[in-house]
Amino acid sequence: MIDSYRTKRDEELEEARGGLADLFQQKEELEIRIAKQQRRVAALSALVDESEESDQILELNLGGLTDVVRSALRAGGPRGLTPTEIRTRLIQLSFPTNEYKNFMASLHSVLRRLVDAGEVRTVIIDKHEGRDRSVYQWVGGIKNRFETRFKPRKGRYEKG
Repeated sequence: MIDSYRTKRDEELEEARGGLADLFQQKEELEIRIAKQQRRVAALSALVDESEESDQILELNLGGLTDVVRSALRAGGPRGLTPTEIRTRLIQLSFPTNEYKNFMASLHSVLRRLVDAGEVRTVIIDKHEGRDRSVYQWVGGIKNRFETRFKPRKGRYEKG
């Protein structure tokens, strides 16, 4: 009975949020496809040994370190990647890792921020003699983060 007090605006808002969540999910799926295609293009261009002119036309538009790490993890699939594998993928994508004073430290900082943001999760596969072989898996889930952020509110007349 309490639900009968929901207004048409409440229903429209809930529907609009659902539609927006669906769009975010489509965006996530498209970004995964783009990341995989970027990796494929980078691998093929290395085989073909393209000239600088065609590299400029191709322009992978990788963005900054955080963006390219996201792309590598999206393309990495459900198995996930170790930091060393991520670095290898970034080199394959022609990301300028050598321009960093201590690239692995920068990479670990980015990974830690992505874990804290809920975009990536860590799975430790080997913790032997102080060694930490963590695998980072893309969780993404923009739609899930969106839905938990905008849970439907209780109506004006509902208690609890």
